[in-house]
Amino acid sequence: MSLESTLRLARAGDLYPACILHGSDDTGRTEAALELARTLLCDRPVAERPCGECKHCRRIVWPQAGGGLFHPDFQVLERDLRTSTSVDATRTFLRGAQVTPFEARGQVFVVAAAESLTPEAANAFLKTLEEPHTSSPRNFFLLAPSQFDLLPTLRSRSLAIYLGGGEGVDEDEVGALARALAAALESYARSGNRMHLFAVAGTLQKAGGWQDPRARRPWEAAAAAVVRAGREADLESDLRRRVLSLAEDLLAGPDLRVRGIQPQRILEGLVHARLEA
Repeated sequence: MSLESTLRLARAGDLYPACILHGSDDTGRTEAALELARTLLCDRPVAERPCGECKHCRRIVWPQAGGGLFHPDFQVLERDLRTSTSVDATRTFLRGAQVTPFEARGQVFVVAAAESLTPEAANAFLKTLEEPHTSSPRNFFLLAPSQFDLLPTLRSRSLAIYLGGGEGVDEDEVGALARALAAALESYARSGNRMHLFAVAGTLQKAGGWQDPRARRPWEAAAAAVVRAGREADLESDLRRRVLSLAEDLLAGPDLRVRGIQPQRILEGLVHARLEA
């Protein structure tokens, strides 16, 4: 799911209650959360949301960055410990989801570093998702570098929104990869020959930087190139959807890499699993 599609759902009031905003960098995830929150709580007609001018839009700001501005129906949970977000802070934060909105038609709750939730904190959050307050709309945004940094139970109850690669991704490199990927994908679409999928995986491997098993940059570069190729290549809608889903799959690559699996095998496995008809 892209941010543009998510904003359309938010304008219409049809957005899934819990969303994971992953990819990009801290600033990109923060800005996406603010834009979605303003869209959800803006009081203008649907087509004009977010207006950026109403009493809700103007006061939805990140903590410590708003010059005194504050909206009681927009809450942010930031990491309270050096390396984690505690269960106590999470429970206190979630108490706000048990009361009715103060001013807006709904409420928005943002977990700024969802990857830092302790298991106990994640389970407390999960309980709120499973037992929602139903008197008015409530939306929860979990911000993380990758959706795979979160517990599977949280992922299963949330809509994942990929925001693209972070600052470390070279745009020229991504553009070159995307063009080569688009050609390989179009060849596969025309012929159905699975050998073209090996070409897709081989092209992704050209992102480079695979030597460090902990590195996220090559996976982010590969994912960004796949997103661009999926949008630019001449593909049927179903294949395009699967290509865009492959980008999310690639962000799980570091977890497989640290288990000792070679990047070539991971890339080939993900490409064939997602794209082979």
